[in-house]
Amino acid sequence: MTPERNPWNDDDRDAPRGGGGGPGLWLWALLVAGIMGLVWLLISLFPQRDLASGDWAQLVKLGAILAVCASGLLFVRRIPIGETLRSLAIWVGIGALLLIGYSFRDDFSGLGNRIAGELMPSQAVEVGEGVVEIRTGIGGHFTVTAEVNGVAVDFLVDTGASDIVLSPADAERVGFDPAALSFTRQYSTANGIGRGAPVRLDDIAIGPIYFDRVPASVNEAPMSNSLLGMTFLRQLDSYEVRGDVLILRR
Repeated sequence: MTPERNPWNDDDRDAPRGGGGGPGLWLWALLVAGIMGLVWLLISLFPQRDLASGDWAQLVKLGAILAVCASGLLFVRRIPIGETLRSLAIWVGIGALLLIGYSFRDDFSGLGNRIAGELMPSQAVEVGEGVVEIRTGIGGHFTVTAEVNGVAVDFLVDTGASDIVLSPADAERVGFDPAALSFTRQYSTANGIGRGAPVRLDDIAIGPIYFDRVPASVNEAPMSNSLLGMTFLRQLDSYEVRGDVLILRR
């Protein structure tokens, strides 16, 4: 006669017997070693990064967050070990991208600015504090978009021009009425004598380089481009041409 089983003390001999709370401490060690190896690799590849700058401190913080997120994998008892390792590798890869992206965000931003400068030569590229680069455009001339009285104006950089010279169309766009101006200045140009009206710009900016109350002239005759002349360039700390790049420093 088969003995009756006690429902209050059911010894289920068919149930699997686990060996603890997860795949084991060795996976914890593997996770920590992977993060430490990643940090060591980054330090080796980029020794110029200053630990005192706080970048690597941020790496440690983000690494700790990654470890907490990934640790959930270590306590899932029924996931095969191969799948656990595969998931762990994915987490480490995601963490590596996040850590590198955060730590070198300034470098990536600079790279983006340089690419923008190649695609749009008239767009000044900020390459340092108070330093911009302008690349040559079509025809080998330096053209740049500046903000004049809050309005974008395209200029041709001309070291042969003594003033900032606005075309009548650009002058009207930034707030001047050419019909009300007095054209008392005379300029020698390739096409003969030209006349201009003295004005004063509220402000002019190229990227981080900014000046206010800047004297300029409005040309009487139409122009294809306004000119950025020595009135602006003389206020800079320096400017120089390196190959096809004009560098302005404030």
